[in-house]
Amino acid sequence: MTTIPVITRPGALKALQPASVADGSPTFITRTFDTLTKAVDEALELERDLSHALSWDPASTGIQEAAEAKWQDCLKLSGDILTAQMVSAEDLPMQRMSMLLHFLIESTGPEEARRFQHLYFENLELFTAEDGDCQTLLQTGARQMNALIELSVADEAQNFLPN
Repeated sequence: MTTIPVITRPGALKALQPASVADGSPTFITRTFDTLTKAVDEALELERDLSHALSWDPASTGIQEAAEAKWQDCLKLSGDILTAQMVSAEDLPMQRMSMLLHFLIESTGPEEARRFQHLYFENLELFTAEDGDCQTLLQTGARQMNALIELSVADEAQNFLPN
């Protein structure tokens, strides 16, 4: 009986994976999700500034346009994440959180936003990662989810105030 010699060099199977997975560096989705969370924080800050701005104050000129542009940046980043190829198990929960943030940004009112929040809490295990850095990013996304819901509720309450 003959034996087949193994000619695969050690570590070759690891090298078959994309470099970002093989060497432990962040994937495209991880990097883009990090950028997304920073952009959402900036957009939320602009919205807070907008809520305190006076329409007649020259210092507040352009805040509305800046906020809208930042939200559009957020939607583009989340779209990039959703269409990106997953190369790591940690990418899937970040894609899900990105989709959730995308839907919350585009939500039409607090009821719809709360429905997304409810889905998040019902399926919390789908938004968790074993990697500590990825889990930290997902927790940032969860914090932003709550902030977006608060913003939606505040916007609706503002619409009911007399002019």
